[in-house]
Amino acid sequence: MRAVLVALFILAACGDDIRGNISVSVPDAWKPAVSEMITLTPYPGLSLGDDGDFRITLEVDTSIPAEGYQLRFGTDTVEVFANDVLGAQYGTAAALEHLGFIWRHPYDPLVPFAPRLIGGDDENVHKPEIAVRALHMHTLHPIEAYFAFIEPGPGGKSDAHRIIDWVVKNRGNYVQWAELDDIQRDPERYEKWKPYVQEILEYAHMRGVRVGAYFELFGTSNLQNAFDLYDDKTKNLHDSIAERLPLLTKDLPFDAYDITYGEFFNTEPQQFIDATNEVVAQLHELAPQAETHALVHVGATQRVEYMGRNLLYYFLVQYADPSIIPDIHSVMYFNLYDPTVGAYQHTDFSEHRQYLLDRVCAGLKTSYHPETAYWVAFDNSLPMYVPLYVYSRWRDLDGIKKDGCGNPLYEHLIFSSGWEWGYWLHDVAALRSSYELPTSYNALIEEAFGEDLGPKAAELVGELVEEQKSSLIFDALSPYLAGREIDIDLGRALDPPIISQPDRITFDQLVAMPSSDVDAFEVNVVSALGAKFSDLDLPDSRWGRELRDGVEIDVNRAWFAVHNYEAVIAHLRGDETAARDAYNLASNDMAGGKTIIARRHADLHDTHGNRITAKTSNHTFYQYGYLNNADTMCFWRRELAQVAAILGNASEPPPGCLY
Repeated sequence: MRAVLVALFILAACGDDIRGNISVSVPDAWKPAVSEMITLTPYPGLSLGDDGDFRITLEVDTSIPAEGYQLRFGTDTVEVFANDVLGAQYGTAAALEHLGFIWRHPYDPLVPFAPRLIGGDDENVHKPEIAVRALHMHTLHPIEAYFAFIEPGPGGKSDAHRIIDWVVKNRGNYVQWAELDDIQRDPERYEKWKPYVQEILEYAHMRGVRVGAYFELFGTSNLQNAFDLYDDKTKNLHDSIAERLPLLTKDLPFDAYDITYGEFFNTEPQQFIDATNEVVAQLHELAPQAETHALVHVGATQRVEYMGRNLLYYFLVQYADPSIIPDIHSVMYFNLYDPTVGAYQHTDFSEHRQYLLDRVCAGLKTSYHPETAYWVAFDNSLPMYVPLYVYSRWRDLDGIKKDGCGNPLYEHLIFSSGWEWGYWLHDVAALRSSYELPTSYNALIEEAFGEDLGPKAAELVGELVEEQKSSLIFDALSPYLAGREIDIDLGRALDPPIISQPDRITFDQLVAMPSSDVDAFEVNVVSALGAKFSDLDLPDSRWGRELRDGVEIDVNRAWFAVHNYEAVIAHLRGDETAARDAYNLASNDMAGGKTIIARRHADLHDTHGNRITAKTSNHTFYQYGYLNNADTMCFWRRELAQVAAILGNASEPPPGCLY
């Protein structure tokens, strides 16, 4: 639709002498890749050639660093100097940005109605600060990328191409996704999957982009239908790996393979190391061209004794084959430097930070693997708008740059789990800061918002980030805005408990508290929640409306939590009138949230029907799109029903949201 509107505008504008055509002249060696950039940019006035109203000319300059570029500006022209195909594409993307283009959502970039050359004073040589600037798409979740890379269907291949193109336009050079176990269980499914992936690999390599496969080693810790190598105890480890690993290597020229170990469950240290080494040995035989990575997950209570050291279980990777590049993980919107509010029972990720910095300072290839969404019961599945992720991903890179003994981080591998509700901003900012890190995270927001939203919106979102940083991280209020599924409660009750997202005082626990503790909880949590959010005035544009919906849902979610806890506290004090009033306010908050969500889900960037909001059959563990629980407000309904049960006016049990 946007492309049609732009085309109509260009046709109408011709009579008014408004210039809308942009031509790109490119050397033959770079033409296939740059031609794809043009094809996948939904602006009909953009084409190869040299006769546009605005002209971009690409030239080879061997003095430019690898994957770097330089721009030089004329009145209506931009010269792009580069040394390789990625630098040429980055320079072309940057030239188009100076004409008003912004590469926001992979399926929905911002294109100008009337291009004009702006900001033409940047003639610096731009070059990457981090060698590998990577997007991991967590396709174990039913997100947009699952339908593009895992399950071929209408629009699948073209969507995969658009995502790769979007990564390039935002200065990335590597994509990776999680493989699922359907291809190891079903030969017919594998025969459909393999040629599809072969085409994606060929396409990515043509664009200069490396590609990785992400799989699990142990089936015993495989909780989400991941492709795994060893879950049949009737076979020995070597034979099981030898049977399954070729499914990911034969005639599939992946550039990297990432070994992961699931969550929450340990094996014996020596088995962990021996099994990892066996995978590496076989990968060296089957795919000698590829890097081997291994995931260093989080989990504060998963500690082991090995070689006279007490260490986190996943840190055993350092004792395996030294050719392994560790992907050192962090979760949610927390970072390596600030408190983590009990995420995976960590107070902070200082051990992970030190492991990473020790390697960087030693000049060893190291990958940092943070998240830009944590959808299960935590943020975009509620939904919440959390641009706090922009700050945390910038904070990590700024800290590593300052603390890395003058050595650069080798790879920044962001963990993506969906792009709606403004979450595209998290990935755009993280990719671009991997290329050139600005002095402030606010610069990333300003760049992504551009002239159409203007400095006002960027300033308001920056204020929201500061509020979220203060309240969700430093005041430890994040668990009270997150959802809470039945599996979280069951995990917490185990001995030892399994805890992923930050823990909180539940309604049932509040009922069991002494009255003095209830008073303290009211002061320290409930009152603090109510004071942290206020309405923000945003411009009335398409992107402004998305921001408005995000901020408004945050406000509703905060007051919903406040009113639910106020209802329980009033009930405990015997004030049933106040309890009923607070409960009614929570109900109104939920009704308001329903209106906001309906409005947003009627205008998604992904236009492939309702596949990310509805119940749907797919190969992941979750038989619904990642926004289904947001669409049905399942976590809100669950919490309101729990409060109703305590107040004695429940008519039905709280719903479960996991299945």
